Amino acid sequence: MVMEKLHGASTSWASKFLFGFITVTFVISSMAGYLYTRVDNSAAKVNGEEISQHTFQNQYNAASRNLSPQDADSPAQITQLKTQILASLINQELLRQYANDLKLGVSDDRVKQEIVTTPSFQNNGKFDNTLYQQMLQSNGISAETYAGYVREALRLEQLQNALAATMFSVPVQQEALEKLFFQRRQVRFAKLSLLDEIEKQSVTDEEIQAYYEAHKAEFTFPEQVKVQYLDLSGANMEKNMNVTDVEIAQYYQDNKAQFTTQGQQHLAHIQVKTEQQAQDLYHQLQQGAVFEALAKNHSIDPTSSEKGGDLSWVSAGEFPAVFEEAANALEVGKYSQPIKVDGNYHIILVKERKPAKVLPLDEVKAEIAAQIRQNLMGNQFFSIEKRVADKAFEDASSLKAAADEAGVKVQETGYFSRKDVPSELNYPNVTSAIFDSDLSQGGSNSEPMSVGEQHSLVVRVLDHKPQSTRSFEDMKGEIAATLKHQKAEAIVLAQADKFVQDLTAGKIVDGLNFGEAQTWVFAETKDPVLGDVIFSMKKPADGSVTYNAAKNAEGGVVIVALDSVEDGKLTASEKKQFAAQIEQTDRISLQNSLLNALRAKAKIEINDTFINQEQ
Repeated sequence: MVMEKLHGASTSWASKFLFGFITVTFVISSMAGYLYTRVDNSAAKVNGEEISQHTFQNQYNAASRNLSPQDADSPAQITQLKTQILASLINQELLRQYANDLKLGVSDDRVKQEIVTTPSFQNNGKFDNTLYQQMLQSNGISAETYAGYVREALRLEQLQNALAATMFSVPVQQEALEKLFFQRRQVRFAKLSLLDEIEKQSVTDEEIQAYYEAHKAEFTFPEQVKVQYLDLSGANMEKNMNVTDVEIAQYYQDNKAQFTTQGQQHLAHIQVKTEQQAQDLYHQLQQGAVFEALAKNHSIDPTSSEKGGDLSWVSAGEFPAVFEEAANALEVGKYSQPIKVDGNYHIILVKERKPAKVLPLDEVKAEIAAQIRQNLMGNQFFSIEKRVADKAFEDASSLKAAADEAGVKVQETGYFSRKDVPSELNYPNVTSAIFDSDLSQGGSNSEPMSVGEQHSLVVRVLDHKPQSTRSFEDMKGEIAATLKHQKAEAIVLAQADKFVQDLTAGKIVDGLNFGEAQTWVFAETKDPVLGDVIFSMKKPADGSVTYNAAKNAEGGVVIVALDSVEDGKLTASEKKQFAAQIEQTDRISLQNSLLNALRAKAKIEINDTFINQEQ
């Protein structure tokens, strides 16, 4: 039923093997509030739906920690990273909206099943509600909020599965990729010394000064601060609230529907394109034909046809209303007359049914207690927050009075810059207050700043260090070494190119010694810099050798001698594993085709002021 809509989203579903792609992931994050006024609190908007600055900032911070020190100081690398993160979040939102358009639904029971079977909530193979509640409290979210995250993840999983069902593999393509990816090249290396050439180089003060001026940004220490802060978290403060058995029992009675599992049906179906086909199959069933056999031979639903039309256990809301109404009207073991759903015709079989079930109080007692505490904190949190704000204003010399009012401890950081804000403080409104407001000068406390659901921070700056630049004298020796290396590398590379020309012409190069032969496999290359050169070299004719100059990952210069090339070959088991890898890559390619189509139709607005600000 979903397949036709998926095919209509893009004009081309040709699967191509992509060497680079953006993986779209489901991101769990809370929405941050802002006490400091901003014109636009979003990082971007997709068809009017906001992607929060907090979500973007979390993704940026996580990714930037993996950058090398050199890349972290490179404006080009930072811009590229921001672009990738923003594209990923926009793609995620496009898929979420598309899942809405397809009316993909996930029942409450399916969400509960996903939660209770999550490995991190398991203890000795069983769901442990204590572990679940600890996760909710540590993240400062409610059970309903987390269930919403899980529901979204499952809806996107449905969409991914639907995409996978549209794919097909081409044996010729796999064979060609197998030959390339597992190609074996026998090579030898002759290393040229950079050290000797570096020692011969000299640089002038003028050259060093010019380099210093051109790269001054690399020698700059960023602005830094040291702060104290209060972490006002409802999830933490509610732990001290007492809940009685009477309150738990009353909540259970008042909200029994919340603890009632939906009834389920075990369904199967046969899906065909035309009413005539459906009627023919219906008559065959009436004459004694086996439902499963007809589904395998005639159903066009690729997901269920191989299983005899089996749709497994389903709950209300997972299928279109007309489909569910027809199933609900059937007795167990009976099949329906053909019905039209989303342009196709279906015959539905009810195999089994499970009635709704009320969970016993003992089984949900801990969950109810946690919910009651959360409700109580919801009523009290803003009152506590206001009292803390008053104390922070009345005594601006420290945070002690405000901390005592909230019953929390004053916490203190070391020095940090905008690029390495501690995760506990890394929210756009908080970092802006610390670095861009009068707080940066010290001597005052902030108001409570909302950073999530029942979660606020109060900060004061203890010390502030302005941006500074390392002096020319401090950097002189380091710059001289860099310039000597650059000069030596240029000379040695030119020398290597001359050696390659001589070797290709059949000349003997004195003093050039090649090492033992090595076998390089494309899929196993550990030095991408050198590997790019090796696998781009022309295949040598029988009995001849191909030469090229290259740099390796360590920055050295080598001459590569390519002796032979052998196409990759795999065993039957390896072929199966490789086919699975190709399928995964094709799935991503197919998803990218869908995303391109969705992007073409979407209205996407980027908050350039926020995205381009210094992090």
